[in-house]
Amino acid sequence: MQRADLEQRRRERFKRAVVATVAALTVLLVVLLIEGCMTEHAKNIGATTGGEAAPAVLVVTPAPKPAATLAAKPVAPAPVATATIRTSTTPTSLGAEVIYVVKPNDTLVRIAKLHQTTVKALKAFNGLSSDLIGVGTKLKLPTA
Repeated sequence: MQRADLEQRRRERFKRAVVATVAALTVLLVVLLIEGCMTEHAKNIGATTGGEAAPAVLVVTPAPKPAATLAAKPVAPAPVATATIRTSTTPTSLGAEVIYVVKPNDTLVRIAKLHQTTVKALKAFNGLSSDLIGVGTKLKLPTA
């Protein structure tokens, strides 16, 4: 009787060890899978944005001198100094409107996240009825 109890306890310990090993391996595989997906996602984002984000260049256009210091001939009103930010990324600024040109692997969700807006706002702003967008499509981005 004692021998049967001892064998039963050994079997139970063996079962627990097997279950613990399988659980540990499962957790390890899930962690590695998540890490691999995150690395692949980072590679995809880097490839679609051209690697590293390009630094923004600030170009300031000075206002011309007041008309009183120039010759006495009539002069059009002087424009105010303007500042334009140019980046090598796809969005371009046309006045108060920002245009984004769709690149390969872009989705409305990704574009919305990049520009801190929602898919619903993008679709409404551009009059889209579906989530399908083509490469090269120019999307107007809602500005805050």
